[in-house]
Amino acid sequence: MMRHAIASLLVLIVAGVGLSAAAPSRVKRFGVPLSAEMACAPGIDNATFATDPDDCGMFYICDRGWPKRMRCAQNTIWTPRGRHDGKCELPEDAVNDDCQFVYAPVTEAIEGCPFQCDDGQCVHLAAVCDGKTQCEDGSDESGCAETCDEMKCRLPGCFCSGTEIPGRLLTNEVPQMVLITWEGGIRANDYLHLYRQLLNKRSAARRREPRTNPNGCPITNTFFGFHEYTDYMAAQVLHKDRHEIGTLSISHRLPSEFWRDASQEEWRQEMADHRIIYENLGFIPQSDVRGMRAPYLQVGGNNQFRMMAENNFLYDNSMPTPQHDPPMWPYTLDYLSTQTCVLPPCPTQSFPGIWEVPMVDYLDLNDTLCNEIDNCAFPASKDEALELLHMNFERHYRSNRAPFPLHLRPRWFYEAHYTIEAIEEFLDELQAMGDVYMVTVSQAIKWIQMPTRLMDIKNFGPWKCDDAVGGADVCERPISCGYYNITIHPNSEDHPGERWISTCADSCPPSYPFTGNPEGL
Repeated sequence: MMRHAIASLLVLIVAGVGLSAAAPSRVKRFGVPLSAEMACAPGIDNATFATDPDDCGMFYICDRGWPKRMRCAQNTIWTPRGRHDGKCELPEDAVNDDCQFVYAPVTEAIEGCPFQCDDGQCVHLAAVCDGKTQCEDGSDESGCAETCDEMKCRLPGCFCSGTEIPGRLLTNEVPQMVLITWEGGIRANDYLHLYRQLLNKRSAARRREPRTNPNGCPITNTFFGFHEYTDYMAAQVLHKDRHEIGTLSISHRLPSEFWRDASQEEWRQEMADHRIIYENLGFIPQSDVRGMRAPYLQVGGNNQFRMMAENNFLYDNSMPTPQHDPPMWPYTLDYLSTQTCVLPPCPTQSFPGIWEVPMVDYLDLNDTLCNEIDNCAFPASKDEALELLHMNFERHYRSNRAPFPLHLRPRWFYEAHYTIEAIEEFLDELQAMGDVYMVTVSQAIKWIQMPTRLMDIKNFGPWKCDDAVGGADVCERPISCGYYNITIHPNSEDHPGERWISTCADSCPPSYPFTGNPEGL
């Protein structure tokens, strides 16, 4: 039956529809300003960094002559210091003539105020619950979660943020967990030509067989999907194969500031309602969609985490951290986090039982921090790709064995064939080690809640594979649902487009499911 399903998926691959607006004359291609492209060009300026003339929080790292877009942490400004140096500075210390930046102290309530004190004063988001009173009335330090007390915060329900191994186990007693996560629309094309290739290993008989962990169970990945361009039959197949399905929102809308400022209700419509679509079209029980990642890694502060608590989400996996030597372990938000807040607003109130799984930064081959592997300097060869993976894995494996993240997007593999070869070889090496387990984010949290020594891990129940997976069986022939004159991004009223959904449902929703109407009625 599964073979028929996969064949049907191949038939239903539909190319994504997208429209691009005419670019301003100073933008050459891929949305990169011409000034940045010229600054990085080896034959012109040969710079290391370039600025953005329109966005003072944006800068570019010159990667083999091409500007690679980067963004400063929220409320900081890129400050160039010549062609080969620069850093992100607080507004009061920043100088950027290229974007005509002028520092204007925020002293009174205005539209767009980052954080408004009870008395009307405005302060930066980074000042909220930082232990220093910035509001004259003290309201920036009001309602903050308390500093974590290890005597009160006990497993399985609570765990303080930090680098300490759960259960106070010794390093050599801890299985090294590897969290392979994927982000984006769950497309049939990627399932057929990428996911299956990496999830399965070519055997001595030259047949593809599932990669397995040392306990004999197939490795498992976590897929954070957004609604548009997701093939729900592909999501259903992955769920049936014991991979975890999480949400990246329904709309994945721009600009990223939307997510920073979104209300609790807007977060609910985007994240909790996505479970309805997963269940109706992918037959994935809503209770199985336990985790989420914020689009563009722009968390929404207390509004986001209140929504998670009220809708029974288990964890968030959105917050990058440069604290990687040793790396941070996942932790609960019962108490105030010690994780660096890279993209405010981060949660500042207490959210008992909600887990934060930090996106521990890599250090790439240019000594630059990056969190998703396609944000790192692109490797020039298979050997460079392997070096990137090895040196970051070793940092986890040789220190406190906090879960090692491998955050992937399909585009990294489609840029060069050797990236697939490198990942396959890397996964082969991990499989051969005997103390490495490739598990879902939820499975990693289960281990943290019940720390189990490596010598006993093969009997650890949450990592076994002998129980049935919930949800309906995958059909042999899915139906294809087409929707026309769609005006949501990247389309518009002037340039409508179309959307297609493959599903094992008996019939298509009358309307295209989306925010405000997840059932498509």
